[in-house]
Amino acid sequence: MCRNLDSARMVFVCLALLATHSDIAADDEYPDSTVRAGSSPSETLSAYFTALEQQNQSPDLDIYTPATQRMLREWVTTAAQMNNLLSTYRRCHAEKARIDSRQRYAVIRYPVDERQCSPWFFEFVDGAWAMDLTMMQRAIRFGRDNAWRFDRGADHPYDFAFADWAFDSNGFPRER
Repeated sequence: MCRNLDSARMVFVCLALLATHSDIAADDEYPDSTVRAGSSPSETLSAYFTALEQQNQSPDLDIYTPATQRMLREWVTTAAQMNNLLSTYRRCHAEKARIDSRQRYAVIRYPVDERQCSPWFFEFVDGAWAMDLTMMQRAIRFGRDNAWRFDRGADHPYDFAFADWAFDSNGFPRER
């Protein structure tokens, strides 16, 4: 899916970091009512997939954390990349969201053997779950076969969701 991209862009695109603000007024073409942050991480992820289906490239959707919104203003993702992302994630089986004890951070991950689908990170912001794509960009890398792994040097508050997994010296996950 992402083999023709440089490694930095591959990470970003494969994580589905939606596009920068286009010349089209996003608010006019994509009603916010269809893409809203949810009361659960699963609802927000579903809204994100709806945005991909609609080819909604607005960085200002409330499904994103404020830091993610700022970051997305600098990125462009094509319709083909969005379609490829949807196709990839439709083949994977999301696990139930894991939420930290303070109810501030959450992760939706996929079984270890479905490594084409990297986990999603969420932060509770203004009463809803927003996607933290900035931390995903810092913490997740992809290998030649597009299987994800953690950057072992990247600290993040989402470790709690992986306590039942082991990671090799390169950051590739495996079940304990």
